[in-house]
Amino acid sequence: MGSESFPAARAVLVALALATGLGAFAEGASVSATDALGRRVILSAPARRIVSLSPEATEALFAVGAGRLVAGDTSYCDYPAEALSLPKVGGFSSDTISVEKIVALGPDLVVTSGALHQGVEAALAKLGIPAFAYLPKTFAAIEDEMRGLGLLAGTPERGAAAASALHASLAKVRVLTAALDATRRPGVFWEVYAEPLMTCGADSFPHQVIELAGGRDVFSEIPGSWPMVSSEEVLRRAPQVILGPDDMGDKVDLAKLASRPGWAEMPAVRDKRIFLLPADLVSRAGPRLAEGVVAALKVLHPELAF
Repeated sequence: MGSESFPAARAVLVALALATGLGAFAEGASVSATDALGRRVILSAPARRIVSLSPEATEALFAVGAGRLVAGDTSYCDYPAEALSLPKVGGFSSDTISVEKIVALGPDLVVTSGALHQGVEAALAKLGIPAFAYLPKTFAAIEDEMRGLGLLAGTPERGAAAASALHASLAKVRVLTAALDATRRPGVFWEVYAEPLMTCGADSFPHQVIELAGGRDVFSEIPGSWPMVSSEEVLRRAPQVILGPDDMGDKVDLAKLASRPGWAEMPAVRDKRIFLLPADLVSRAGPRLAEGVVAALKVLHPELAF
């Protein structure tokens, strides 16, 4: 979006604000919250029109009771069902997002993925449109950032309730797995991609899902999110279970894994302990992540009641 179009875009935003009743925006009490980048985002009044730029942010907004305020999202936002029918402003990366489409929706808040949408945020800043970065890295951060969205949307009680519900669900799993000693925690290899072979690093949610669900990530010492590893090193670490997201389809199945040199004798392959988990539940840092942890618990420890 060229700088020469900003004044016109701003005019559109003001017109939409007046048409949707946002002219009284400044009359309400201000609200604020700290986002994933540590920025204090302050609004003159609770947001009335919100645009979400990621599937996990969209899920979080609906979970905190702000679904009715979401004016648009991305083509990847598919949950809950209501998100599918919202106007789309692009895909996920900055170069697929249309700032013009965002502005045309008249938002008073845009929820981004922080640095991943740096270019979009810069354009929005020139237009005076606030951005809140939703990019949690831990379970606790999901709770904190959902509370923050609830504050900005004027639904603090719903935000607190959603955070508490996630916390309670994860706490139930912790109670079940806390007493497991090392001998009862199976070594787990999480396959992200086959060529090149990639797994989850210590900074990823799949890693946290494995550990909380009573497993032992065999590559837990590797920092980052999605490191490449060698087939030989996976074989050397002899995982007892292989997990992956179900959007891998037939790329992670017994026959293909057994065909890799030496893998037929790997404990996980030999014992046919290969499981695909719902991708959206184990990869999105949102309110349904607890369901992903439970799904992992059921395959790693079917003997534990939940």
